[in-house]
Parts: sequence; structure tokens; C-alpha cells
Amino acid sequence: MLSDMKLRDFLEKLSSKEPAPGGGSASALAGATAASLGCMVANLTIGKKKYQDVEEEIKKIKEKLEEYRNKFLIEMEEDAKAFNKVIDALKLPKDTEEQKKVRKEKIQEATKEATLVPLKISKDALDVMELAESIAEKGYKMALSDAVIAVILAKDAVLGGIYNVKINLPNIKDQEFVDNIKSAIEKMESEANAIELRTLYNTHL
Repeated sequence: MLSDMKLRDFLEKLSSKEPAPGGGSASALAGATAASLGCMVANLTIGKKKYQDVEEEIKKIKEKLEEYRNKFLIEMEEDAKAFNKVIDALKLPKDTEEQKKVRKEKIQEATKEATLVPLKISKDALDVMELAESIAEKGYKMALSDAVIAVILAKDAVLGGIYNVKINLPNIKDQEFVDNIKSAIEKMESEANAIELRTLYNTHL
């Protein structure tokens, strides 16, 4: 979405009464920002004599963060498209029994997709939290606050994705699907809280 749109344009569209882009895309943007901040701290670390022992590890972390930054930009668009599919399904005709059946099936299909995209955003953001935590622990100490902010922003992306998942679950009739998703997001939320607390404790900021 941001690949062909300036940030200001995206924010103006986000501010409009249009339902998409919405919270899912905003969460992905938070994830992309977190990954970018992590990359900045990595770049400030690489090449400094004091950090030679961890330089190769930091380089690998930086590469992963760059990959996630690009993934989040794609997921921003995916989330908006998935939500629009739900809207399209809701607009399908329901005059006959056959039309009602098709409409229900399409709504369920689209709602599942609109659930899985923010779930993916949360999973990727949790990975970025772990990478940013390593950067905070081993990276350039003069940029420690930036690494910590990367962890916090990534957590925002985790929770943002989770809440976009939660709002869809009551509308999904497949109970096994719902139960699996609930289990996954509970675990992710617990892990995200643990990483944030650990980072804040270890950095003493």
C-alpha cells in the first residue's frame, strides 16, 4: 500500500469514513516502523570496534528485520483487501434460498481470510519483538531507547493484529477454526507481554 502511496496519503485515507484501510493496516505499519527502527540500531552497531564480537549476529538480525519490514508493507494492503472481500460478500443478493446459501458461504470464507491476515501480522510482529529485544541487549547502547521503542511498537502491532482477529471470531461458524485461533492469539499475547517486560527490565531505562 505504501509502495505506491505517500505516508501522508495513507494517513488521510485511514482518517476517512472508508472502512479500509483500518486497524489491521495500521498495525502492520506499526510493525514496519518497529522493524525499521531495529535496522537503524543495527546499522549504528555494525562497524564499531566495541561491538565486533556481535557484528555478524547483528548483521543477520538486520537482514531479518528488513525482510519483515517489506512483509508488513505487503500485509497492509492484504488486510484492506481482505476486509473489502467481507463487504463485497455482505452485498451479495439474498432473494432466493440458493442466493442466501451462497451469500452465507462467501461471508464465512471472506471472514476467515479477514481473520488470518491480521493473525499473520501478529505472528510477524512477535518475531520482530524478539529480534528487537536482541538488538536492545547487544546493539549500540547510545541508541538503546530506539531499540526499546522498536520492541514497544512491535508489541502494538501484535496486539493490533490480535484485536482485529478477535472482532471477527464471533461471526465465524467453524468452531474448530475459532478454537485454534483463540489458542494461538492467547499464546502470542502472553509471549508479547513477556518480551516487553523482559526488555524493559533488562535495559533499566
